[in-house]
Amino acid sequence: MQEINFFCRKCKKSLKLSYIPCGNNDTQVMNSMIIRCHTNRCTRVVTLKNFTEGRMIEKTDTSGKCYL
Repeated sequence: MQEINFFCRKCKKSLKLSYIPCGNNDTQVMNSMIIRCHTNRCTRVVTLKNFTEGRMIEKTDTSGKCYL
């Protein structure tokens, strides 16, 4: 499995956060984690609730980028 890097959906900047999938699609990942975009222009905050590894892999494109 390859590493998944997270990016802000609004400003397309990196959230400087990555995840290596373990292979079980039903596993909850980063439950109740609050992720904030750190750029000056973007004030977006994402709280991950019931976010499974399978859903994360569906959102990931071929280059390993997942936009939250």
